[in-house]
Amino acid sequence: MIALSLILGWGVGAVINALADSLPFRRPPAKPRCPSCGGPRPAAAISGLAGRVVGAGRCAYCGTSRGLRAPIVELATSLGSIALALAYPPARFLIAFLISAVFLLIVVIDLEHRLVLNAVVAPAAVVFAILGTLDPGRGPLKTLLGGLVGFLAFYLLYVLGGLFGRVVSRLRGSPLSEVPFGFGDVNLAGLIGLVLGWPGVLVALVLGIFAAGAFSLVYMAWMAARRRYSAFTPFPYGPFLVLGALAVYFRIWAVFGE
Repeated sequence: MIALSLILGWGVGAVINALADSLPFRRPPAKPRCPSCGGPRPAAAISGLAGRVVGAGRCAYCGTSRGLRAPIVELATSLGSIALALAYPPARFLIAFLISAVFLLIVVIDLEHRLVLNAVVAPAAVVFAILGTLDPGRGPLKTLLGGLVGFLAFYLLYVLGGLFGRVVSRLRGSPLSEVPFGFGDVNLAGLIGLVLGWPGVLVALVLGIFAAGAFSLVYMAWMAARRRYSAFTPFPYGPFLVLGALAVYFRIWAVFGE
């Protein structure tokens, strides 16, 4: 089981990397190519870890490094898959692994592009709504209520953030180039609600908001100490929401008795 979960994690990590390289640019996954010069990479470069082993970590044409994201993602999915296989029976393992993989894809894309893509959230929402509805410990009511509450809660924050941005723009006499929340964060909150159901979604969102706030304070203090602080510096919010969701999900049966 450990060997199978390792192979599954490695393969899914490679798929996540391929999707993260293609979806933000609205193109289908293709053979690996250098993003700088477009030169083809060897077949082993489909995997970040395998590419490092065979010396395909840099482009043979222009020397550009592929970076550390690909091997880190594959290492995380491989180790995470083993940990989940040891913790859960097969059926629960597959669901937990699927949820973790989708959230990891969302985090990677949000960190690199500050986007939460509908192409990821929409199909995941359908799948997780069905899984939650079929879960005898949750059922359709808790699942759909969780999704609705998550979406509406962050939609309210999205509207308030827009109003705040307009007020600040008027006071400064110049428009803000960034908004506190994007609509992708609203969709992600709805997806988290479908994964966790009611009332777990509330705990997850509160944890995510507090995590983002703590990061902001540390970041502001660090930048102020370096005398490089700039107000309204944007950062991706999705990873903090995912952090809160996973913190609740992997304790949800113990906390909420499901």
